[in-house]
Amino acid sequence: MIGHATIGREGRMWGRRRRTTGSISVAAADLRGDALVASSSSQTKDGFWISNGAYEVLAAGASDRELGAAVLRMLDASRTGVRTPNLRRGPSPFAPVLEALGLRTWSAYARGLLHVHVEREDALVRVTASRNGGSREGLVGSAEPVAVLERPGDDALGAAIRAAFARCS
Repeated sequence: MIGHATIGREGRMWGRRRRTTGSISVAAADLRGDALVASSSSQTKDGFWISNGAYEVLAAGASDRELGAAVLRMLDASRTGVRTPNLRRGPSPFAPVLEALGLRTWSAYARGLLHVHVEREDALVRVTASRNGGSREGLVGSAEPVAVLERPGDDALGAAIRAAFARCS
């Protein structure tokens, strides 16, 4: 993993930097009611991971292949070395997702949310379940991944994400 990361109010993400040997991409898969949301994060020059505005919304009943393909596209949209945005001014980078779902706040989005963190470093993809700690803790990732896959296809990644959803609390 990159390090401990928590997603707090308004979809902002804070975390610690970690030195890596390869290229890292980060995405998330969220199950919220009847919608699956795949979203992408990018690492700032300061080393923090933030939502970069890339997302796809799928029906909760989407196939493993569709889910895996959407998350792989989000991993491809992930970047490193982006400018750190001023989150006190202007909209949250997660605002497009909220708008697409007709929601006004991160709190409304997070209520009842199941969240899976997906991280790709070179050829390895780690799929990690999260615990929804509510407004006090945010989304807290598990210490151990549910699955570690080498160059997964759409179906395999989608199936691993569904297995991780089953471990979310």
